[in-house]
Amino acid sequence: MKNVAVYGLSLFAGASLLATICGGCAIPGPRPLVPLPRIETVVPTDNPMTPQKVELGKTLFFDPRLAGDSSISCSKCHDPAKGFSNGTQLSEAYPGTKHWRSVPTVLNAAYASSLFWDGRSPSLEDQAKGPVQAPIEMNQNPGHLVEKLKQIPYYKSMFNTVFQSDVTFDNIARAIAAFERTIVSHNVPFDRYLEGDTGALDGEQIRGLELFMGKANCVACHHGALLDDTLFHATGVPEIEPLTGDSDRIATRHFFAKDAGYANYRIDADYGRELITKSADDRFKFKTPSLREVLDTAPYMHNGAFLTLEEVIDFYDEGGGDMPNKSPLMKPLNLTDNEKNAIIAFLESLSGDPVKITPPELPKKADGTF
Repeated sequence: MKNVAVYGLSLFAGASLLATICGGCAIPGPRPLVPLPRIETVVPTDNPMTPQKVELGKTLFFDPRLAGDSSISCSKCHDPAKGFSNGTQLSEAYPGTKHWRSVPTVLNAAYASSLFWDGRSPSLEDQAKGPVQAPIEMNQNPGHLVEKLKQIPYYKSMFNTVFQSDVTFDNIARAIAAFERTIVSHNVPFDRYLEGDTGALDGEQIRGLELFMGKANCVACHHGALLDDTLFHATGVPEIEPLTGDSDRIATRHFFAKDAGYANYRIDADYGRELITKSADDRFKFKTPSLREVLDTAPYMHNGAFLTLEEVIDFYDEGGGDMPNKSPLMKPLNLTDNEKNAIIAFLESLSGDPVKITPPELPKKADGTF
């Protein structure tokens, strides 16, 4: 098949069309691939976006004073120059602590139905509060943060303009969420292809798309606008050396499990979604990540176990790793080297124009100090 474009349509919607694309692959029902919708479609009614709110949220996003010791901003982990992640296997942590998971990108998080690798937050507003308060991330007391920002004329004025109120922790989160909703993909070749531009993908990328939808069966989990299924799967991702040999990191993970109310908190590995649901059925399950802008968001997986897309493809080609509760979708694929290269070429088409954010000048207190 030379071309699988959807002429004049914006999605792979019909089961017959999907069957044509997939060949004989066994996929239970249609798996649509659709362009990103307009951002207005996902903005909550109780937190409408305005230019002033976005400006306020951007300033807060880059302000390290959100951390307890004024040393860590949201942008330190979600760096615009590093795909709005941090480019390393594991997250930055508050001084004296160590994190054990990779930083999920903020790119296109506006469209996500749940956030964090374990899906514990249902919205950007809720998510923004978590790292600020987490002892291993920003370690900030919400009440202290509010009082700190009230000492800065810019913040007092902007909160009054945007929210018609004084500084509050809820509105800090709302402003950050509004800014994060501006961090979305633009001019993505694959979106243009779905919308009828048959020249947006080259022949190698089209071949990769056919494999993605067919032999490799990536579409079983990676579909929809974000190319994720909004679900959680155990795939056998291996632990990495800092997690298997770092006693401080393991102790911090135990603290998190205990703080989450998990009864048997002396866990020997990252139990993932189970730490949230307390169900053994969710052990080792993690959220399916979006594949959008995947070129810029390495390393990959919940612990950054794989540094390149080649390593990711090899992992799935082998059927994942060995672990209890592994998804039945994980089976050897028997891909050739040329097929792997074609899939990676297709994945390249999921990245659009660079999202460039210029850090703001941070406001000072009334006496001119920071």
